Amino acid sequence: MSKRFAAIAQQRGMTLVEVAVVMAIAAILYTQAAPMFSVWIGNTQTRTAAESVLNGFQLARAEAIRRNRMVQLVFTAGPATSWSVGCANPVDNGTAGVDDAGDCLPVIQARAAEEVSVQPQMTVTPADATTVTFDSLGRVAANVDGSSVATQIDIVNPLVGAADRRALRLVVGAAGDIRMCDPIVAATDPRGC
Repeated sequence: MSKRFAAIAQQRGMTLVEVAVVMAIAAILYTQAAPMFSVWIGNTQTRTAAESVLNGFQLARAEAIRRNRMVQLVFTAGPATSWSVGCANPVDNGTAGVDDAGDCLPVIQARAAEEVSVQPQMTVTPADATTVTFDSLGRVAANVDGSSVATQIDIVNPLVGAADRRALRLVVGAAGDIRMCDPIVAATDPRGC
């Protein structure tokens, strides 16, 4: 048994110099990785915001087909990626707050930019457009109020440096198809616009 205690007594921990070397290496790795991590986070926020808007488009189109009436996706004023889906001509059959089969409420679902991320900014083309309306067949229709129909939405995070920034674009087709693409990638690439 004394041999066992002798083996344990000979074991020792790390010296202060070894700990200092490990800390220096960790600090160097952190200073190299932190900027790349923040770029990755910023571009992920852009992707998440673009997918949120794409989901809004898909929801509006699906609700228009399901309800057999015109449903619109409305972008909130300002550069944030907020949106709401609702009927172009709201109808309430007397059941307040309940969406019966005959009801079509002004807001079916809404998404605030804060639910995704407030950093990514949205630019709608044409500049005065805030609405896309889908008819009962899921096609893009003229807006009930006569305003311009949004045909393209660019989403970018201005907090990411221009060299590392990844922008995404949503293109609205007349047939109701919505496509997310990368404006930097060549048009021959399936990811390109």
